[in-house]
Amino acid sequence: MNIWADANGWPIPPTVLLGCLVAEILYFRGWQVLVKAEQRKTARATTSPELTGSGGYQWDSWFWRGAYFLGAIFIILLGDSAPIDILSSRFFWIHMIQHLLLLVVMAPLLVAAAPLQPLWQGLPGWARRLFKVSAKLKAKRVLYRVGHWLRQPAISCGLLIIGTYVWHWPALYDLALTNDAIHDWCEHLTFLAVSALFWTQVIPSPPLRPRLGYIGQMVCVGAAIAQNVVLAVLLGFAPAALYAPYTHLATVTGGFSALQDQQLGAGIMWTFGDVPFGTAFSILVQQWLALQSEDTEVTIKSHNVER
Repeated sequence: MNIWADANGWPIPPTVLLGCLVAEILYFRGWQVLVKAEQRKTARATTSPELTGSGGYQWDSWFWRGAYFLGAIFIILLGDSAPIDILSSRFFWIHMIQHLLLLVVMAPLLVAAAPLQPLWQGLPGWARRLFKVSAKLKAKRVLYRVGHWLRQPAISCGLLIIGTYVWHWPALYDLALTNDAIHDWCEHLTFLAVSALFWTQVIPSPPLRPRLGYIGQMVCVGAAIAQNVVLAVLLGFAPAALYAPYTHLATVTGGFSALQDQQLGAGIMWTFGDVPFGTAFSILVQQWLALQSEDTEVTIKSHNVER
């Protein structure tokens, strides 16, 4: 069987290609407007807040946010490509890689790209006016309240854990493997939604900002690391293979068993799955220590002035 194209002969599903193309067009139309505004603001300033001393752009400038968006698009194309999609139905460990691409690679890149403003700016004027007219006041209030509730740190962290564990429950996992619509539009969209919601608590994504200080953010990331390790342990130390669609591996001559396949996937989840969380935790610790150092310096200077 050719793994380089799906049953319809496409290396990547046309709906995914079309969706990515539309998103890129809208994002970069709005991105150009925001970059120009940022450049004008920098030109008016006596010192350039968007440039580092080495002459490069800071990570949160719109220049870099565009790069993050391209990275997110690349990851979704890679994760939905025929080789990954076909092999993920044969091997649990490849399916785990596909899930990790969504949960801990694409989602933080998408949040760092801050897509809400560029996508809105990228819409044609008539479309923005239509949205404004069609969005009634009560609907706006409902959406605002729902969004405000979902972005509570405890809710965001809880939904990440629930969304991850529910879709790794054997009955639902097997159902997703045997139904493409559920696999693509329910399981994967759930992973992307709950993960993006979680990362907004850690990564500034204008107009959204983290609601917690550094300590609170570190607690959230620590909880994400813990749930990832616990799930990996449950999968890796299970006495038998949990997912029926992979039991065919037991009949492959010279191959590994379904249980070994599951253990390999759990190992990938335990190690590589924690890298983005660990990186985020390290950055938060560094930022917190820098803040403490600045506060200490201010305190010392104030004491010296008083003397």
